[in-house]
Amino acid sequence: MAKGQITNYKDYPSVYWLEHEAGDFLVTENYDKGIKVYGERIFNLKGEEYRSWTPARSKLASSLLSGLEPMPIKPGSSVLYLGASTGTTVSHVSDIVGSEGIVYAVEFAPRMARELVRIMENRENVISICADARYPENYASLIPEKVDIIYADVAQPNQAQLVKRNADYFLKGKGSCLMAIKARSISQSDSLAKIFEEQINYMVENGFELIQRLDISSFHKEHVVFHGLFS
Repeated sequence: MAKGQITNYKDYPSVYWLEHEAGDFLVTENYDKGIKVYGERIFNLKGEEYRSWTPARSKLASSLLSGLEPMPIKPGSSVLYLGASTGTTVSHVSDIVGSEGIVYAVEFAPRMARELVRIMENRENVISICADARYPENYASLIPEKVDIIYADVAQPNQAQLVKRNADYFLKGKGSCLMAIKARSISQSDSLAKIFEEQINYMVENGFELIQRLDISSFHKEHVVFHGLFS
């Protein structure tokens, strides 16, 4: 492929691979034209604008590059994002789902939530929610629909239980779940193998079908991503 050309990454809608004179990049088409979110590169090509998607800053990008199959987030998807922080990955999910989709972005820390609201101001497909993801009943009124996907990136010792509670409230039957398991948020002393096995077994025993276990440790130390379907 010639420099400066772009193709779909693994045929996933709205996720692209750009070969450019500056290097090769995973990119998404920018929903908020001209605006950077976290210092990423912006490329203009054939009348469209694309943002580099940095795997070292995004566990979802890391999952894609580590073999996520299939990519459940698509144009038009509804996504509940738990642990939104200031919106790095949220912004790329917003790019992917587009004007026909929606992202409910939940962040507990007030300072980060304020920054999230500011950064997402012009992204009409993002609803920013300042709330504790452990208690989905407290924000259920702000999410008036069952969603297609839950994406969870939370630093909690009870990650799997938290995701299951949210799935019971919000996830469609046969909806997808992507959960970044942060081992050392769960235990400082248990082995990585034990932590990952216990979290994944909890999900499988509580209504999820395991599709993939993705090791993203080359990008994010001591992390595994659970990819499953909700029964």
